[in-house]
Amino acid sequence: MTPATVAIVIATPRGLRHLASPSERAAAGPAEAVLRGLGAAVRHASFWVQCADPAARARLTSYLWDVKAEVLAEVAAG
Repeated sequence: MTPATVAIVIATPRGLRHLASPSERAAAGPAEAVLRGLGAAVRHASFWVQCADPAARARLTSYLWDVKAEVLAEVAAG
């Protein structure tokens, strides 16, 4: 079994979601799905990305902030 190289913790109004993936790409999809699944509650969500590669950590963090902003814009648009 391949060990996880990326860990993401998403704090939601209902609790913590822990995601572990073997790659940056594999981590992005499930984390996006969690954020999108929150709908308007994404406003109160926060997340932490842990990864040995600082560039990958920065890309994932930026991507998840963009997803959060997109979900909030969709909620505002109705």
